[in-house]
Amino acid sequence: MVSVIIPSYNRSNLIEYTLKSLVGQDYDHRLFEVIVVDNASTDNTAEVVKKWVAQYPNLIRYEYEGRQGSHFARNGIVEKVKGDLLYFTDDDMISDKRMLSSLVKVMEEHPEVATVTGRVIPRWEQEPPIWLKKYFVNGWLSLYDRDEDLFISDDDFGVFSCHQMVRKDLFIKAGGYNPDIVNGEWLGDNETGLNIKLKALGGKFAFTHNAVTEHIIPPHRTTQAYFNRRFANQGNCDSYTAYKKYNYSDADLENNITASRWQILKKCAKCIFLFLMNNDKWHVQRAWVEYYKNRIKYDTRIMNDAEWRNLVLKNNWID
Repeated sequence: MVSVIIPSYNRSNLIEYTLKSLVGQDYDHRLFEVIVVDNASTDNTAEVVKKWVAQYPNLIRYEYEGRQGSHFARNGIVEKVKGDLLYFTDDDMISDKRMLSSLVKVMEEHPEVATVTGRVIPRWEQEPPIWLKKYFVNGWLSLYDRDEDLFISDDDFGVFSCHQMVRKDLFIKAGGYNPDIVNGEWLGDNETGLNIKLKALGGKFAFTHNAVTEHIIPPHRTTQAYFNRRFANQGNCDSYTAYKKYNYSDADLENNITASRWQILKKCAKCIFLFLMNNDKWHVQRAWVEYYKNRIKYDTRIMNDAEWRNLVLKNNWID
C-alpha cells in the first residue's frame, strides 16, 4: 500500500492539477491513497480539495494541520496513514501516469533502497529568461534529471521532498523530515536532514528515469529576487546541517562567520566584474552574496541562543 502525502498551503489554483494527475495513475487505485494536508491555508484550498474527496471518497481524503511548516504537515500525518510506502509530493506537481508504479517497482525489487525519486522537469507558466535556463534548471528550482534508467547510490544525490518515496518504517525510525519553512523563515534542512538520517540507518538512494513529474514554475520564481531568497534560505539550511554534523564550538562558529564575510566580498567583486563585462553569470554571484549573508546570521544565532542550538540538534520531528 502507498500513501501519497501532499502538504498544501494557499495553492487552491494549482492543487487540482496535482490531484487530477494522481487520479490518472496507472497504479491500481485499491493500492494507494491520497492525503492532502491543509497546512493552515487562508484561501479556498479546503473547499477545492473536499470537492475531490466527494468525487473520489475511497481514494482521496482531506486533513488539516494548523502548525505552519510543511514538515509538520508531512510528519504529523504519517502515523495515521495506511501505506507501508510513503510518497511525498507538493501541491504544484503534475505526475506522469506511470509515476507511482515506477517508484513502487524499484522499492519492490530493491529492498536495500530506503528512498527513491525520479525525473522532476519544469512546466513553465511563462518562458523564463535565458540566464535562468543556463544556470538554474537544477536543484535551485527543485528540478532533477539524469540519463540512467536506474541509479542506486550509497549517498543522497538530490532526492527532493516534492518527488520522494520512502519506506514508512525507516521514515519513522529516522524521525521524519527536519524543519523547513515556518512562517516565511527557513529553519532547517528538510529532506537533506531526512536523507542524512536514512543513510545513517544503512539505506540506499535510488533514481528511476520512468517516474516523471512536472514542477509548475510560476513567473515569480524566474526572477533575480526569487533566487536571492532561494540562496539565502539555502544558507540557513547549510548552517543547520553543518552544526548538526560538527557541533561547532563558539570559536569554530566565529571562524565560519569570518570566512563567510570574506566570501561576500569575493562574490560582490565577481558579480560587479561580470556585470561590467556583460556576462550573465553575474546573476549566480549575486545570489551567492545572499547565501553567505544568511550563513552569518544563522551561525550567529546558533552561537548566541542556547535554546536555538538545542532545536537545531533535535533529530526526531515525528514525536
